[in-house]
Amino acid sequence: MWADNASKIDMLSYEPYAELLYDISMSERVNPLTVGLLGNWGSGKSTVLNLIEKKIKSEKNPNVETVFVNAWMFEGYDDAKTALMEVILRTLEENETIKEKVGESLKTLRERVDWFRLGGYAIKKGIPYMVNATLGNPLPMIVDGIKTLVPKNGEQTEELIKELLKTKEFFKEQPNDNVVQNIRLFRKEFEKMMSDSKLDNLIIIIDDLDRCSPERIIETLEAIRLFLAVTKTTFIIAIDEDVVSYAVQSKYPKIDDATLNISKDYIEKIIQMPIRIPELSDNDVKNYLKLLICEIFLKDDHLTRLLLGLKERQVFVKGEIISQDEILAILKLEEYGEEEVFKAGSSKEDFEVQLDIFNRVAEIIASTLKGNPRQAKRFLNTFYIRKRLSEIQGLKLDLSILAKLMVLEYTHIELFRELYVWHVKSEGYARELEDLIKFPLEESTETNELKQKYSSMWFKPIIQQWLEVEPVNIHEEDLRQYFYLAKEAIKEKNISMLNLTAEERKWVNDVCAEGLNESLRKQKIEELSMAENIDHSRVIKGIIAKYHSDREANVKILIGVYEQFLNLRGEILKEIKKLRKEDFSPPIIKNFNIIKGINAQDYEELKKYFVDEGKIERAFWERIENPNG
Repeated sequence: MWADNASKIDMLSYEPYAELLYDISMSERVNPLTVGLLGNWGSGKSTVLNLIEKKIKSEKNPNVETVFVNAWMFEGYDDAKTALMEVILRTLEENETIKEKVGESLKTLRERVDWFRLGGYAIKKGIPYMVNATLGNPLPMIVDGIKTLVPKNGEQTEELIKELLKTKEFFKEQPNDNVVQNIRLFRKEFEKMMSDSKLDNLIIIIDDLDRCSPERIIETLEAIRLFLAVTKTTFIIAIDEDVVSYAVQSKYPKIDDATLNISKDYIEKIIQMPIRIPELSDNDVKNYLKLLICEIFLKDDHLTRLLLGLKERQVFVKGEIISQDEILAILKLEEYGEEEVFKAGSSKEDFEVQLDIFNRVAEIIASTLKGNPRQAKRFLNTFYIRKRLSEIQGLKLDLSILAKLMVLEYTHIELFRELYVWHVKSEGYARELEDLIKFPLEESTETNELKQKYSSMWFKPIIQQWLEVEPVNIHEEDLRQYFYLAKEAIKEKNISMLNLTAEERKWVNDVCAEGLNESLRKQKIEELSMAENIDHSRVIKGIIAKYHSDREANVKILIGVYEQFLNLRGEILKEIKKLRKEDFSPPIIKNFNIIKGINAQDYEELKKYFVDEGKIERAFWERIENPNG
């Protein structure tokens, strides 16, 4: 099994990126510097950050200090800016050599951070004179006033009051100035502290920023820009550019037709040097799947030896696919012996069987995972969980069939669910697959008849490829125990509970097909509205069942149904109202303009409902609705 976190071993050949980032960080010519490590969710950014930290520590340079920050830790804080500042200052204090040189400066800076935090808290609570006291013109404070500022939590409240009273002398020393001057003063003191510390570089590595809420993302970036980016500091931030862009747009939405790209410009001002992690190619994903299997079977030393051997052969650089023979040749089992190479409970035979299984399905699963290492881990984790569950319950599985069915589950979940319905009808046997296997993709009378009988998704090239993967004749196998292990996937959208006919299910799958362009989808919905001898309401229920699993992706389909089916509009509006706060995005709001053009009253009802329920702010909706103001 694999944890859903950064790998300590470089199985993605990302070490060159870590070396590059290290060299950049140590360059005096580009300092201060903020480097953005850009990549999609699950692309391996955290692994690269771990490799950078490992490289810095291996150099054992006493004049370089590293702070590794997980931004997600700040999600529960009132103010992510001050939380980040405090983490950095505390890390420096923990270094005895640095503390000896600049201990007093660090203490002063931490006290100033405390006042910034109180000021931010006061702003949120609407306490103007406290804001002035902490961020601008100091005014006298009354102890009773302090008590109203903080939560009434017994000892914690009393401790905070004591600390505030202890720092009253510091409070008196603060200049009679405004917020901007206080920020400048902090920067000046922080920069002086860095100079006095005799550090050559302070490298702050920030991970998981793109997991945070938009508010926390902006606060963290502003802390870097306003307070911390001074001489002898380097920030390396791992981010998903799309997530950060959305955060910027949420705070600074576009309000006119200006061509200015606010989010792009904002990110460029923060990130001086962007470095993008490329999406893994299909061959990279195939290799990664094999190496993950190697990781589960091989002892650490021999896994490292395998990776070094592959790098020496330049397999990753050339984009070659790792062969089973190549793996065994590097491992040299005849020289080291199986017991020395494999983990306890593992054998060469099982190792080769599982490499062979995943070699067969690698082509399809690689294209499905779209170059994402995290998804590859999740696929294999699910495989091994089901394998282990079957062993515990004494089920005898063919692992090739298990892997093949899981590939369909990941590639096209709706066809997987349709296969489930077929196997239920025939007491475990999906007889319909025999029809689909018999006929090639080329057009013929028989193929055209099949396309009338089955969903068009079965005739996509990737599904045809899946049908041809060994074992081909799974329609001859009892599949009940395999679907028993996949119960959570079957129940996810509850569509199997609707007892749709084959024709009704075909309509649902055709309308909701992934990757269908909007004009073809609109055409499918129009064809459905004109179809005779079909219970439209049952088909719409099937579409709604799909909508529940991914509201953002499928809301446009529901709006298309709203457009064509006048008698079902009330039902569709009721389903759209189930959108959650986190489902909202500018594209979803823009999609509601279709409803506005059809029935302004329904549109206003939706808008009022979402605003009244606190799912979206009226001002944000109206900025998206009317970008020209």
